[in-house]
Amino acid sequence: MMTTKRLDNFEVMCEWDSCDFRGCTVEELSDHMALHLKDYLGDNDALEELDEYACLWKGCQFLAMGCPAELEVHAHFHNYHGKLKFVGARLLKSRPDLPSCNEGLHSSNLVPEGSDGYVCQWEHCDSTFNNPEWFYRHVDNHVESAEPQSLPHQQQTFLCPWTGCDASFKIRYRLREHMRSHTQERLVACPTCGNMFSSNTKLFDHLHRQAEPIDSLVCEHCGKAFSNERLLRDHVRQHVNQVKCPFCDMTCTTLAALKIHIRFRHCDERPFPCDFCDKRFKNQRDLQKHTEVHNEGTVYHCTVEGCDYSCHTFPTMSYHYKRAHQVGGMSKYKCHICDKVFSWCYTLTLHLRKKHELKWPSGHSRFRYRKDVDGFLKVNMVRFETVEVTKEIMKNMAKKPQSLRKSQRTKRAAVPPESSRGSPAGSSSPSSSSSSSYGSDLSGAEDVSSQPSPRGSDSPVYCVMSTIPLIEEEPGGSSQEDCDGSGTSGAVQALTEVARGLGMDVV
Repeated sequence: MMTTKRLDNFEVMCEWDSCDFRGCTVEELSDHMALHLKDYLGDNDALEELDEYACLWKGCQFLAMGCPAELEVHAHFHNYHGKLKFVGARLLKSRPDLPSCNEGLHSSNLVPEGSDGYVCQWEHCDSTFNNPEWFYRHVDNHVESAEPQSLPHQQQTFLCPWTGCDASFKIRYRLREHMRSHTQERLVACPTCGNMFSSNTKLFDHLHRQAEPIDSLVCEHCGKAFSNERLLRDHVRQHVNQVKCPFCDMTCTTLAALKIHIRFRHCDERPFPCDFCDKRFKNQRDLQKHTEVHNEGTVYHCTVEGCDYSCHTFPTMSYHYKRAHQVGGMSKYKCHICDKVFSWCYTLTLHLRKKHELKWPSGHSRFRYRKDVDGFLKVNMVRFETVEVTKEIMKNMAKKPQSLRKSQRTKRAAVPPESSRGSPAGSSSPSSSSSSSYGSDLSGAEDVSSQPSPRGSDSPVYCVMSTIPLIEEEPGGSSQEDCDGSGTSGAVQALTEVARGLGMDVV
């Protein structure tokens, strides 16, 4: 077993039942927890007599239903969690300039739902572990012993040998980072609320997001304010769709999001079977959520005094706490046509589709919502695409029958896009993006160009575009001198044609 770098002055307290043991190494903590589990679970003959096993860790409400192995995995994760909180506390002592966490202690000892163990899916390895620390060290051993591969016309590359993955990296360090996407290893935790993170930077972001936002650091797309420039920059990128699905018109902000879309929308493979029924799932998370329906008892109880809410999963409990007990609760949803208010986004979605007969955006399977100036969440009428993605959509449209394209050009949105009043500009605006209204996608079945909108305005829907880069001239295309008398550049003309092909006017 590979040993990790020793933590100076390491000391984590065991909080099992009334124990006050303090371990100075992870090995000591693990051996100590094994003694607790042996005393609690007894011998193998006694295991079959119990239907449920409650975690005795302070503040934890976890209940393993008929599976002592699941409790063992869960208990060892408490030790690992304690180590991460120690790392986080020591890190924050060296950064007194960071804001403090104000999420409270209600979940500081709650850990994610586990399983019966950790399985290594490295090629030719099927080792299993009930302790996350040993599992992560085992995978690190694989990474350290991995040999670079020589590929044709390329330098030596480290290939990811995890089952079902074909990623490759130039250096070993990148492979090690990538493996955490498979193992879900976390490196640090907030000592106040217990949230775990894969890097120190993400812990710092966790704290900065809770700090008072600065008025000058506001996203011009959605109005959300941030406490530092890096958070604002990262947020702005989430507004721009940079990749397009090769199978439909769905566009995504990242390749990771596109992979998820393809797996769920275009693949039938379900490699994760349920041990209790015949159902199968496309990822481990959905399987874990489903498994809870087979548990008869509740697992988590709300720790707020006077609240008797209980549920099966930690995410559900977190959602309940934010909605019911945090200041201001969660935002409500409002129809931007008739101002009717809803508590859940799916009820607003049904309302928009049935009452106002709106349709999905092309390539998308649901509406997107954003907070408006009145504090309510309303359907987002604008999305931002890179020029390359917009061109790709147009190529797909060119393949459609001529009659279908003509019918699409005559459509307009059934509602005016209130969220497109202004156009993003300034240093925070993506320089290679175009703003596209949902136009023909968020429309009814009839041509509304000759009918007034629900708010009494008969003006068409517009797509506001700015900060548009020059597009490189294509063979046979018009040159820069072909601009019209108003000085409109070739880039604007090209994007205007793209927008009109999508059924939108451009101003």
